Amino acid sequence: MYGARGKVGNLVVSKNFGNNQTVIAKRPKRADNPMYTERQLEAKLKFREAVVYAKGVINNPALLAVYQLLAKPGTSAYNLALADYCKSPEISVIDADNYQGQIGEQIRVRAMDNFGLTQVKVSIYDAADQLIESGLARQSANSVDWIYDATTPNSNLAGTKITAEAKDTPGNTTLKTITII
Repeated sequence: MYGARGKVGNLVVSKNFGNNQTVIAKRPKRADNPMYTERQLEAKLKFREAVVYAKGVINNPALLAVYQLLAKPGTSAYNLALADYCKSPEISVIDADNYQGQIGEQIRVRAMDNFGLTQVKVSIYDAADQLIESGLARQSANSVDWIYDATTPNSNLAGTKITAEAKDTPGNTTLKTITII
């Protein structure tokens, strides 16, 4: 039986281990009605959506070319698209130290994604949650920082909220908000 592996009918399964052992065991039974947790159900749904996205990438020559450029030997564009869909962008920093409420002052957002971001949007709200301004940030030379130039004066900084929204190619978005004290 050395080297045998796999299942025999629906009765037994053989497994090979690294120490030159072959084990034959009863086939494990699956529960008829598995009880998934809410997080497991969310993960299953996310993966199902990722499969649909990856299949769409394969059928879209422009997107397929982007993922093929990033693919390393032994990795397919399909697998990269699947991984891209499953991982949302990350926003690690919203730096408003240089923002004093004047036009032209900059807000820096450090945002990253496993395959790159398509945009970072910055919105500024007053203490009463009224939108003061909103717009797209531009990517800086280091490729991880995004810079937003204020376009509207804000005379009362106390309680001002700054929200950054990062979006990647599959459309995953991540929000992060800071409040100026």
